[in-house]
Amino acid sequence: MRQVVQHLGSGLTELIEVPAPGPRRGRLLVRATRSLVSLGTERMLVEFGRGGWLSKARQQPEKCRAVLAKVRSEGLFPTLAAVRSKLAQPIPLGYCHVGQVLDAGTVPGFAAGDRVVSNSPHAEVVSGDPAFAARIPAGVSDAHATFTPLAAIALQGIRLIGAQPGDTVVVMGLGLIGQLAVRVLRARGVNVVGIDPDSVKCLDAAQAGALISPPALGSAAGVLITASTASDEPVNLAARLCRRRGRVVLVGVTGLRLNRADFYQNEASFQVSRSYGSADLSDPSSARANFEEVLALMASGALDVAPLLSASHSFADASAIYADLRRPGSYGQLIEYSVPDQALARTIPGADWDSRTPGGLGVIGCGNFASRVLVPALRSLGAAPSAFASANGLSAQLLAGAHGTATTETASLFDHPGVAAVFVATRHDEHGEIARAALRAGRHVWVEKPLALTEEDLGATMAVARSSSSVLAVGFNRRFAPLAVRLRAALAAQSGARRFTIDVNAGRLPSGHWALDPRQGGGRIVGEACHFVDLLRYLSGSAIASARALSRDSDDQDGGSFELAFANGDLATLNYRTDLPAHLPKERIRVEGQGWSAEIDNWNSLRSVNLPGASAFPAWLGGLARGKGHAEALGAFLTAVRSGGSAPVPLDETEEVSRWSIRMQGMAPA
Repeated sequence: MRQVVQHLGSGLTELIEVPAPGPRRGRLLVRATRSLVSLGTERMLVEFGRGGWLSKARQQPEKCRAVLAKVRSEGLFPTLAAVRSKLAQPIPLGYCHVGQVLDAGTVPGFAAGDRVVSNSPHAEVVSGDPAFAARIPAGVSDAHATFTPLAAIALQGIRLIGAQPGDTVVVMGLGLIGQLAVRVLRARGVNVVGIDPDSVKCLDAAQAGALISPPALGSAAGVLITASTASDEPVNLAARLCRRRGRVVLVGVTGLRLNRADFYQNEASFQVSRSYGSADLSDPSSARANFEEVLALMASGALDVAPLLSASHSFADASAIYADLRRPGSYGQLIEYSVPDQALARTIPGADWDSRTPGGLGVIGCGNFASRVLVPALRSLGAAPSAFASANGLSAQLLAGAHGTATTETASLFDHPGVAAVFVATRHDEHGEIARAALRAGRHVWVEKPLALTEEDLGATMAVARSSSSVLAVGFNRRFAPLAVRLRAALAAQSGARRFTIDVNAGRLPSGHWALDPRQGGGRIVGEACHFVDLLRYLSGSAIASARALSRDSDDQDGGSFELAFANGDLATLNYRTDLPAHLPKERIRVEGQGWSAEIDNWNSLRSVNLPGASAFPAWLGGLARGKGHAEALGAFLTAVRSGGSAPVPLDETEEVSRWSIRMQGMAPA
């Protein structure tokens, strides 16, 4: 199938061939009929991509500050590499998609054959999230239904204002979302005053029922800002327009230096709207509830979007739409699809897919870690994977390039005789099931941590691994880092118990990130801190005897401090912090004994006091290579696969670390 993508580095917008997604439980498989280009959001992405480095920094100052903090924490060259990698990764465009359901994935309320609108991208076939989808009533055309997500964005902001029939609301910015906001407000019986410097847009809003005359200060129940500008004036003017305790709601993008006096005068409040609503179906203003209300207004005739439909284009010409997204008087640019059955193909074979040459490598899960760390490390070892599988197809195709195989059928990698080993880098909840299937198929398996989220799942995987002749390894790479190997060798010569302390500056994840979801990610202790449980197990060289939580954070970021005791008498404190400034080192490992100590600082240096053989010269002076051990760990796995040897880490030790990590995830302080 084909999909529209945007290259953030070069600014190129193109239509590319990717494998079609397949049926998945909990997802809607949809064949496209129409989609709508968002002239606001999509134009912003396109113009960002076409700008130079300085332009990109000016457009996203918050991310620029994050980059500077990363430079302070990790150094200039690793940061530049990370930024270039991010910009080199094309992103899908679009979020106003209409089509027919091919498979409903057992989602309640949907069935094959339904017409649905969703927030899916411009693509011939999509796997839609049902939380951001709704069935289209019979009286609404596919073309008109494409406006639903954009109108839902306006509706979510309107809900936050809470205006009642007869109230007056000012809509500031009369682009496409502003025009939809005017129409939704009028359909709800609310008086509307429109503000925009473009007289044509003002005229279009007036024809939809808005007043264009300048509003009186202190007269509006609320102001909905749908404009896009760097100026602070819109938000402060909005406060002056509000009546006492009126509400200013930002849907667009403006400067945010609020003038206290403007808000103080009428006790106006300010709030930023959350796009088209939340994924929580129990929320009265969820995305689906907003979608359904918009569609109901369309079906009743109260919301007429026909005047906003500016032009239609065939999907084959979709990339040409982006050549000029600032056409005067343009609102809705519609894309029309005619999807042939061959577009449903789930595998795009590479040059050697039909060969039976043994020893090939496959990657399952092609997200950020796979594209930025795993695959580059394998290629640097001369072990480039030849087959890539992902759920949505696009990420697999981007990694496969012109010569590799891309697929959305994971099982095809197990069935292909040319694939000897697979690397699993999917979301955490899928690791165990995929690992077991691959082992049963006789494939060697590298699984990114964690191996499992529950002890039951872990037990099932270990049973299969012990009955298999294939190698199973987990991506606990830090024990393979050259500095860790050197430190363990120095520790082995010391007698007596040691005290370890590991401080991790993990940073905050966005609210709702999948890693924080107990079902998908399992939590940050089992999903991320497990790295350091394994590192401590390696450095101590002794089995973990017990673990307890010293503290657990209450900010929904799943951090905490833990104490681990080892059978040889070693003690360790693991501080997994999510509240530290980004410029501080990410990882620091300290160990001390009777009269000696050593410290690894962010995997850049190893210094010691009275510990012979520990300190390491810088790499540029001929010392050990730096880094977290990714290439070394993968190299050890590949050596075991090629030689027929045992796993780099004994299965019993892998199970031990995994089991304690699972238990620590559920621990609370005594």
